Amino acid sequence: MSSTRINQDGEFKQSRFASSPELDRALKANLIAARCSTLALCEQREAIWFIQYLSQHPGGLAWAAAEVAPNFIADEDRETYLASVCLDPAENQELKHILPEIQRLMTDYTRKRSEGVAITQIGSTINDALDYCSAQKCLVMISGRPRMGKTFAARQWVETHPGRARYCEVPSSADDITFFMELARAMGITIESTVKRIKLQPRIEAALRTGDLTLILDESANLWPSQNHRPPSRPGRVSWVMQMINSGVPIALLVTPNFFAGQQDYLEKSRWNDAQFYGRIERFIQLPETMPASELEKVARAWLPKGDRRSIEVLADAASLSQKYLSTIEHTVKLALHFAKQAGRERPEWQDIHRALYSGVQPGDKNLATALKGADAARNITASLAR
Repeated sequence: MSSTRINQDGEFKQSRFASSPELDRALKANLIAARCSTLALCEQREAIWFIQYLSQHPGGLAWAAAEVAPNFIADEDRETYLASVCLDPAENQELKHILPEIQRLMTDYTRKRSEGVAITQIGSTINDALDYCSAQKCLVMISGRPRMGKTFAARQWVETHPGRARYCEVPSSADDITFFMELARAMGITIESTVKRIKLQPRIEAALRTGDLTLILDESANLWPSQNHRPPSRPGRVSWVMQMINSGVPIALLVTPNFFAGQQDYLEKSRWNDAQFYGRIERFIQLPETMPASELEKVARAWLPKGDRRSIEVLADAASLSQKYLSTIEHTVKLALHFAKQAGRERPEWQDIHRALYSGVQPGDKNLATALKGADAARNITASLAR
């Protein structure tokens, strides 16, 4: 073995491989932003951001290159060719040449991500709000109780707009470097092992200030500081969001009631005036508290496409009673699939759904637990189970 991989004590050095290009094929968002600043046509910029989005996935850039450039260049050079088109301003003619192929790939990609997905009324409302946010380059807030499908709808919207949006869950930690590291990961920006905020933040802002990407921030209650502050201190993460909005960056905040509780707690401690933040919210969406049975059945059908009518109905009934709401459907179907595979079946049947529902209820889920015991207050689910 080469001595360059072993230190003097004979210990294997993993860091020897850290700089290998095979471990880092993703195109960097800050470099893509610089490239896009040279392009006037929005469809060209969207195509390049789409390739950058793919490059963050395992095998993404190589796969995209094989799909986009089979007729343009030899096999061994396709990945380098596609990367140069996305990064080199001198390759404008090549970009124009292969743009139809990139757009075809993007259409195929988004179509496949849309297949089998249940679009509920809440999902449609979120999609419309995100469309508006992207088009108007403004701040949008979408508020709703937990487990109503906000995160799923937002992630799905990003998957169907991969050249126009990025999703990031705001971390609960108090330090700002963790916040910017999560943003960097979501966008595909280099994070060195010793990175500092002073270097990372400008890269993120350079990528966002092109205005090409809509940033969706989930768990936005974590934007408010959690520790005590001396008045009149400014909330760092909220102030950063305001700064980005002032720069024309479209941002959507997904919030639960915890956001407003965190805001009130912070205001009482800091005496900061929140009017300058709320004044920048161009559209506020309040989602309904519940979904009709037909919508819940639509979600159940998406998770269990070949399920019988009885299984679909009982999944919808269970969701309507459970504190986990839509998650009840997902978790029950996954557990039922586990039981089915144990029995040698490829997909869950009624007995698997029945078993999963009874064995998967949480102790604190009182309404659902009561229904499973046959209480009169929950006749719907007991009737479904009895059929």
